[in-house]
Amino acid sequence: MTQNPFLQLAAPLRQQTADLLRAAIVAMEFKPGERLIETRLCERFDVSRTVVREVLRQLEAEGIVEMIPRRGPRVAILTEKDIRDLYELRGVLEGLIGQLFAIRASAAQCAEVIGLTEQIGSSLEHLPVSERTQLKDRYYHVLLAGADNEAVERALRAIHSRTELLRAYTLNLPGRALRSIEEIKVISEAAAVRRDPVAARAACEKHVQAAYEAAKDGFHVLNQIGGD
Repeated sequence: MTQNPFLQLAAPLRQQTADLLRAAIVAMEFKPGERLIETRLCERFDVSRTVVREVLRQLEAEGIVEMIPRRGPRVAILTEKDIRDLYELRGVLEGLIGQLFAIRASAAQCAEVIGLTEQIGSSLEHLPVSERTQLKDRYYHVLLAGADNEAVERALRAIHSRTELLRAYTLNLPGRALRSIEEIKVISEAAAVRRDPVAARAACEKHVQAAYEAAKDGFHVLNQIGGD
């Protein structure tokens, strides 16, 4: 059966546009609460209104965009309770990921985690935020692959999407990068070196708790500078 070439092109274009808009929101080019005008997005990304609407629906499903009745889409504003709920769930899921990695990961995956940990330790504090998040995302990608649980991975990716803006802010807090490096070293030691599932779970949960404490500060700052 011959595939429709338009469908082959449309999905990548939609995903590329979604990635660009998501990155712009994380970079604070669109602030929390700011309205997202379809015509302006069409001009900015050089895509049709249909593509923009599909992208907005995708980002709404991720929790990054919210639809306001009679006003249209805007960048989502997380409440203090949202932050608490998300990080509580993230702690449980990342703890499980660490535990499963220690049990299931291959020797090659363990070696990759150890190598990425060394790379993070030597460079994370000096990198711009965009490169820091990319490096940590690579680290998480290997942990998720080693844990080998697609249901947990999907749930965790959804949470990371909603907290992406806070992650970018918290990595810039004084001393947070260094503390994050030490926390990652503890996770890697437990999960990839000693293969201790109990210690790996505890280390992941402690890392998320520290991230939550930083995120609470980020919440107040980001919503103060948000627009409407």
